[in-house]
Amino acid sequence: MPTRNRNSIGRKSIIVPTERIKKNKETILIEVAKDQVIGEFVNGFEVIKPVKRYGKYYVLVKNK
Repeated sequence: MPTRNRNSIGRKSIIVPTERIKKNKETILIEVAKDQVIGEFVNGFEVIKPVKRYGKYYVLVKNK
């Protein structure tokens, strides 16, 4: 019986279905200071609305 090691086994190509590819989230949260003035853009992202969670201040923005 021949011995097999990792180098002698042939490699198989893998087909990844399109459903398994992770898509980017449409919105993200960016932490901001409590007294920061929130305009239409924060760090280059378009602001949707300010959010307060767990005692911290965030801005919900559209992901590029």
